[in-house]
Amino acid sequence: SRFVVQYPDLLPPKYDTTNLLLSIMPPNTSIINDAMSELGHTFEPKSNIESITRSIAYYGLDQVDPVKHAQLVDAAVEAAHEIMTLMGPGLFNGDAAVKALLENSHVKKMLFVVSRLPVFSDEMAITFKEDLIVLGMLKQIKYFHALPMSSFAIALARLSEARLGGGTTGKPYNAFVDIVIASPNSKERLDALCENGLNLNEKIRAEYKNNADHLEQADPHAVYPTSIFRQCNGNTCATPDASIIEAVMSTSITTTIRIEHGVLNPENRLLYHVYKPLGRAVAIIDSKVEKYFGADLDHYFSTNGIDLQKLVYGGDEADKDIDNVEKILVDLKSSGVARNEPVLVVGGGVIADIGGFACALYHRNTPYVMLCTSIVSGIDAGPSPRTCCDGYGYKNLYGAYHPPVLTLTDRQFFRTLHPGWLRHGIAEIIKMACVKDYSLFCLLEDVGIKLVTDKFGVMGDETDPELARKCDLIIGKAMEGYVRSEYGNLWETHQCRPHAFGHTWSPGYELPAGMLHGHAVATCMGYGAYLSYLEGWISKDEMDRVHNLISKMELSLWHPIMDDIDLIYSSQVKIVDKRGGSLCAPVPKTLGQCGYIQHLSKERLTQTMAEYKAICGTFPRGGIGVEVHCHEVGLKDPSIVAKKHVRVADHVNIPVSQPFNETNGEGSYNEWIEKAQSKRAGAHNERLGLDGDATRLTLTAEPPAFEADTIFKETVEDYATQLTTAASPDVARIASETSEESMFLPCMVGQLEGQFLKMFVQMAKSKTVLDIGTFTGYSALSFAEGLPADGSVLTIENDEKIAAVAKRCFDASAQASKIDLRVGSAPAIMEDLSSSGRKFDIVFIDADKDNYATYYKLAMDGGLLADDGCILADNSLCALVYEEGDIRRQRLHEFNMMVANDDRVEQTVLTVREGITVIRKKL
Repeated sequence: SRFVVQYPDLLPPKYDTTNLLLSIMPPNTSIINDAMSELGHTFEPKSNIESITRSIAYYGLDQVDPVKHAQLVDAAVEAAHEIMTLMGPGLFNGDAAVKALLENSHVKKMLFVVSRLPVFSDEMAITFKEDLIVLGMLKQIKYFHALPMSSFAIALARLSEARLGGGTTGKPYNAFVDIVIASPNSKERLDALCENGLNLNEKIRAEYKNNADHLEQADPHAVYPTSIFRQCNGNTCATPDASIIEAVMSTSITTTIRIEHGVLNPENRLLYHVYKPLGRAVAIIDSKVEKYFGADLDHYFSTNGIDLQKLVYGGDEADKDIDNVEKILVDLKSSGVARNEPVLVVGGGVIADIGGFACALYHRNTPYVMLCTSIVSGIDAGPSPRTCCDGYGYKNLYGAYHPPVLTLTDRQFFRTLHPGWLRHGIAEIIKMACVKDYSLFCLLEDVGIKLVTDKFGVMGDETDPELARKCDLIIGKAMEGYVRSEYGNLWETHQCRPHAFGHTWSPGYELPAGMLHGHAVATCMGYGAYLSYLEGWISKDEMDRVHNLISKMELSLWHPIMDDIDLIYSSQVKIVDKRGGSLCAPVPKTLGQCGYIQHLSKERLTQTMAEYKAICGTFPRGGIGVEVHCHEVGLKDPSIVAKKHVRVADHVNIPVSQPFNETNGEGSYNEWIEKAQSKRAGAHNERLGLDGDATRLTLTAEPPAFEADTIFKETVEDYATQLTTAASPDVARIASETSEESMFLPCMVGQLEGQFLKMFVQMAKSKTVLDIGTFTGYSALSFAEGLPADGSVLTIENDEKIAAVAKRCFDASAQASKIDLRVGSAPAIMEDLSSSGRKFDIVFIDADKDNYATYYKLAMDGGLLADDGCILADNSLCALVYEEGDIRRQRLHEFNMMVANDDRVEQTVLTVREGITVIRKKL
């Protein structure tokens, strides 16, 4: 039961197993003597040890005895039940209760035996497979020496409740758990309390100490765990001179997955059991979840007396970037998260991916609990060990294998999901039905589009019990199929992965097309089903059923980007590289089973794709689904991010290995710049005022003629935008909401100007901003992000409908507390602000162009502008680009001339977007 010789009976006769064992044992005489006696030897040190390749097995655990150990657990929970049900006001205190448990012979024996068992083994799972809650609690009780007293009490209570009560529906031990948690010792390790704190019987205290000493050698996991959710094992062989070493290493990880109802009901103790012993929960939360369920989260944790620290991030596909993973890492560090402290991750597929990836990187592995709020996270990304993020326009470029320790899926979260988000999540269920579970396929055909329209049975006050049962069954079957496929191949050590159906060709076009992930997967599944039919693996009827199911769920069978064969074949080449040199494209091989296509030439791809397109043309909308693209369901367009990064990656080639050489064929830098810029000397002289008045405009009461309808060139604008820091998820959401509400997008300031406004207030060290003309809030939120924590933006919008969109976006953002939205007449509101003595460091004018002069006068003469403040007038160069005859063109020109002739101020006109005039009182 310690370090053991492997196969000593196979050793040549001339080798003495005593000497062999001695050569691999640590220098601990008592352990060696015990080991010798097991082999029938007496320990006698020998000076000359025969040379032989040595083999070390690292841990010595007892074997699982199904009958004996099941009986042992039953006896222990019977005894524990008697003690734990005595709990109540004035009857016992927590320390006395735990002391009674530890001193009980049945409980003590069970603790010692379980601590020495391989609780993550197949044998243990088989023994307790009929009671999975018991199995889960025994996995925790193995570590009882290292558990806080409160965690030990919870594990023992849940073990007893499951073994005696058949589940978690009753509450017979809540009083016991609560009184232990109330103890000042509740967060202390149990081994420390056994040694000094609970006043155990001296003989019993020594027994616990001896068990810990034994485990220190036989299984250090049990007494010094980094995490109670993973274990390692290995085997090392070495030649006598250690010149050759062969080793095998393995990691075992335990996880629990549950479909629950009412997770955030304060009476539900699943999250309580995890976080109450810690006293807090650090939560990575999707910003949309915070918007709809933030109050429920607050209520759950506050009611249960647990501090909740929220870290909120965007959960759109465009947010699935390495930069956001880094932000999470910084926030985890700032929050002081310990390596064994389970982080709570709450959200959909993107937050599951980037939150899990951040936990994998933080301290090299930090456990996390996944509370799934979408279909994709509930049956795929949530329980998945594959955590990841995109990078440089490529799907899942970075990642790690790090599953959550607990996954909770609750259909109640689905009620706030956009139908398009539900629809695209269903694609992941269809995937598992096609290649793993025919009964699930039939269920999907049965329930059909009601999964979307009834939001998995949670819409309305009266739910259909039968529909609810089927929805739970669909989620459960999809999740079971997924983890059965995934967990036996945790590290992707082979590529027979049924759950990759639909993920062979689509990764190459999903991001460039701006598609929702589920629609991209659906197109790939449809094509894969056609290839399977051509292989003779499924019948035409089965292929039609796959295509019809995808179509009836309003998912895409086809997308125009699939006409780009070069793009799709490029994706195939990349996927072969990613899969270790194998295409291994999973497809149905009869419905509910999986086969793999290994070879597909470009010629064959071209031919079959054309044939498949013809099939798709017979379906509604030509095979194109409903709300196919991210921007159609209010999400940021990932194609913008993808194209931006691909351009940088593909077209910017800086030869960093070659140092700059001023004489490399071009002369000095000064000589080069003179030559390169000489053709534009005239323009530079004009800008610098070196040509006198010869070439300058003569400004009159009318704006000068201007032929173009914009002041910028498209390439220049695009180049500048791509090199400008991207908008935050909160700001980008405004663009999505504006598009979704069919409002005029050009009315927003946009990324380039938004970032300018943010940085302007930072550089000016401003604290108060008056934003005249909110529209949907892009400028106000940009200002707010640049302000300090105690800064504020007062923003004015005249249109109630537009203001409602802005309000929704503000409330969902991390800057909500900084923004004060006023709805009504801007001049009237400004007069009220002036009467109340309000002053602002920045006054931003971006409202109706007719009244710019009015707003300027109210700011300057009404005292709204602070003495050292600035006015920023947007669109000031529209005095050139608006059509001749448009009164607003004339009014803007009059405003510009008024500012130019105002002796109280100095100003500059920037050619950012359509012109920003920066105006400041003279010092």
